Amino acid sequence: MRVPNLVFSTIILFLSNLIVRVLGFLYKIFLSKVIGDTGLGIYHILFNFLMICLAFTTTGIPTTLSCLVANKKAINDKHSSNVLFISTLYVAFFISLVVSLFISLNSNFIAFKLLHNSNLSLLVLAICPAIVVITISNILRGYYYGLKDVCVPAIGQVLEQVSRIIFVYLIIMYLNDKSQNCYIALLGISIGETINILFIVLCLYKNSNLFNRYTINLRDFYNASLETLKMSIPITCNKMSNILLHSLSSLIVPSRLVLSGISYSQSLSMYGIISGMVMPFVYLPFTLGSALVVNLIPSISQELSLGKYKNIIKKINYALSLTFFVGIISSIFFYIFGEKLCLIIFDNILAGTYLKAMFLVPLFMSLNQTLSGILHSIRKEVSSSVITIIGMLIQLIALYILLPMPDLNIYAYIYTMTIVSFFTCLLHIIVLVRTLKNLNIRRLK
Repeated sequence: MRVPNLVFSTIILFLSNLIVRVLGFLYKIFLSKVIGDTGLGIYHILFNFLMICLAFTTTGIPTTLSCLVANKKAINDKHSSNVLFISTLYVAFFISLVVSLFISLNSNFIAFKLLHNSNLSLLVLAICPAIVVITISNILRGYYYGLKDVCVPAIGQVLEQVSRIIFVYLIIMYLNDKSQNCYIALLGISIGETINILFIVLCLYKNSNLFNRYTINLRDFYNASLETLKMSIPITCNKMSNILLHSLSSLIVPSRLVLSGISYSQSLSMYGIISGMVMPFVYLPFTLGSALVVNLIPSISQELSLGKYKNIIKKINYALSLTFFVGIISSIFFYIFGEKLCLIIFDNILAGTYLKAMFLVPLFMSLNQTLSGILHSIRKEVSSSVITIIGMLIQLIALYILLPMPDLNIYAYIYTMTIVSFFTCLLHIIVLVRTLKNLNIRRLK
């Protein structure tokens, strides 16, 4: 088992994700100062809506491409690898363009439904280019992950974050118009991803696996597209359901909080504090989890096809042990220092109170991320999908019922997220243990 290669790839992605998270964290501090709590609430409502749109274009296809390219690379089939990459790029671009045009044509209606103000349609239009460029960016990254070349996408992600921050900072400082700050922040998403695409495209010209002038016939395009779509549909349904239900639960928070006796502006402010100040801390352990999952899915898939069950179990144990260690350290740290941390960084004691109350969420959510990736790699994506959907449905129903209660209000969001993440983690573990028992039986045979 080539664990050193897995460790090296994980370290590279971990470092890039860590840099991106730290920069993103500093960026959130900047945004909290220039657009305020209410602006953060609006920003994250539209960002969650963007995630719903991207669920149709980027969730399953890049993961599928990385697995298929990894398999073709193992047998040194450059032609099939190139056909898969080019076909997937065209298909994903077409889907994202259709979704982007649909959103732009219905921007007034969407602004009214999401923000209760059709005059904010310009903010909805700001995320339309991001749907296309993020889709292309994810396909390019998926191709490099399949080649097990993590350096290019890792550098690209850092460039994306840096260019986005520089663009937003310079434009906001130049215009000095607070009414446009949220729009500029949303537009910055597209700018950053465009820089990322340009960098990866430049690297493609030097890629020996892809010919600079390469054409494919219609039959190859059809077969490759069909192969990609067949494998990506289950993954897409899982991710799409997860993102859709998660985003819907986030979208109903402000409106349901109003029923607890506070104003809509106050509810947006509460949600803005959690989403813009607390959640960046909560998602810090995901830096490691993202790096692990990206490397584990193609790696374990190859081991499974070769029947190397002992190697699979070792890699799973390695991933879970590392994730648990980072998760438990993060949870303990946030419980002890959460209030002081938010007071120092955001000058907001309320954010610290929320973070301390959510101290277990980083542990369970990071474990869920790794467990879900493992189940996808060992062909248990349907089980993972069912668990995720059940968990999110429970969360959605609980939020709808509990948020209007005056004694709970925003704490209903915190407690629900903690309980649901623990519940889904437990279900993931049960499925994984049963699957590993079957793998042990096969190995003994």
